Amino acid sequence: MTSPVYRLRSANAADAEAIATLHTDSWQRTYRGMMSDEFLDGPALENRRSVWRERLAASDSDRLVVVADDGTRIAGFICAFAHGDAGYGAYIDNLHVAHGWKGRGIGRALMRSAAEWICATQPGTGVYLWVMEANVQARAFYDRLGARNVETVEYDDPGGGHAPNCRYVWADARTLL
Repeated sequence: MTSPVYRLRSANAADAEAIATLHTDSWQRTYRGMMSDEFLDGPALENRRSVWRERLAASDSDRLVVVADDGTRIAGFICAFAHGDAGYGAYIDNLHVAHGWKGRGIGRALMRSAAEWICATQPGTGVYLWVMEANVQARAFYDRLGARNVETVEYDDPGGGHAPNCRYVWADARTLL
């Protein structure tokens, strides 16, 4: 049996609802016990809709949003910001893969696409992201991609809670290519 094929492409305003839905589902599956159930089962979807409608409504040369799609639906997405931090470099704000698509290389392909963009827009810079400390699966993925956990900081989440978050860093985006 062959794996379904997906393609990577730049996201556009028409993708906002699908990205928000995937983002919410990912949070609901991953962040139970890390974020409040009340938020995850209530306003999380509207929160993500607002974020993605706003982000995708206008172009921003310092922001990249790429989706993996199979021609019928979005299977994953990544959002990165150039010039995220003077010391750590570009910022990966979101990386989510739909539940049924995990383990098929989409996360790695999305990270590679962001790294290509970062290398083109900020040659020689690093990359970083924040991940909840309790998100063991994501942390293992970033470890496999060669990131280093350089600090853990307590952060507020959109649901009104707070949790320890780890800053994962790649000193040079080229290591993700």
